[in-house]
Amino acid sequence: MLSHLENSILQIINNLSFFSFSESCKRCNDPFKHQLTKLYLEFLNTELIPKLNKKNIEYAEWWIFKPESPLAKLIHQKQLPLNLYFRPNELIYLIEHLASQESMYAQGNYNIIFLNEELKLCFNTTTMYIPNLYNFCLPHVNVVNDNKTFILKNELLKNELYIDSPLNIIYTDPSSKFWIPRWLIKAYTCADTQIIFTWKEICAKFYKILTNPNNFVTKMENSIFFINEDSIFAQQFNFKHFHTNQIPDILKRIIKFLGKSNNILSLCDNLKFSDIKPNDPVVYWIEEIILKNNNLTPYIPSNIYL
Repeated sequence: MLSHLENSILQIINNLSFFSFSESCKRCNDPFKHQLTKLYLEFLNTELIPKLNKKNIEYAEWWIFKPESPLAKLIHQKQLPLNLYFRPNELIYLIEHLASQESMYAQGNYNIIFLNEELKLCFNTTTMYIPNLYNFCLPHVNVVNDNKTFILKNELLKNELYIDSPLNIIYTDPSSKFWIPRWLIKAYTCADTQIIFTWKEICAKFYKILTNPNNFVTKMENSIFFINEDSIFAQQFNFKHFHTNQIPDILKRIIKFLGKSNNILSLCDNLKFSDIKPNDPVVYWIEEIILKNNNLTPYIPSNIYL
């Protein structure tokens, strides 16, 4: 439910704002949770809410052809891609595309088209001003009622809303788990079989590996290191020098993100939401948005065969 979704997100923002910016808040001694709260708040305010509002407007109106519409028959006859329920801009795009294919545009003015015989019969005119195309289409359609629009809008929103994963949340969350290829650390820690770490753990371990004196890297000056020719890293890295500050950037190119257990409602035990429970769909939806569009998660094919 979009209205519930928006209201729930706004309630979350209000609660997070108070929690994040309350200087006197001593309910949680974990600085990572305070930092994570601010990152969630930034993501909701600057990414999710603006794009949600934009899509809400974009998906606000839906049409369906009247049964005897000659325009509907023409669209079907030409096998143009249009669903039973469609948005105005989808139909307008098809007509503009048809006009372009059949050279109907006035020379030097792409806001005017001279209709072919098929479109003349549909619109009962010989010429058309493109910005008025919406009004020309209205006699051919019925506007979908609010209940059906609500369903269509939410389905499309769920399938088409795209937001890049906020990687700063993924890296900052202490519950996030990362996998590193065993070959990158086995030469240095033979007795250690661990290959799954938090971001803090993996940064500390890799920093130690790359900065301790060994046969694979040579320390130069000003915290710059050289990767020796016989190093296992030399076979994989297309660079020879790095600064210690670049170690996190190196890691981000070789690790995989396995998931996290925290969510927006588990930032603090005392962070309460009056109408939102831990199993509320909005919580899962926000977390799915955060996790699904990144290049850190291992690839799983959509079709699996035996």
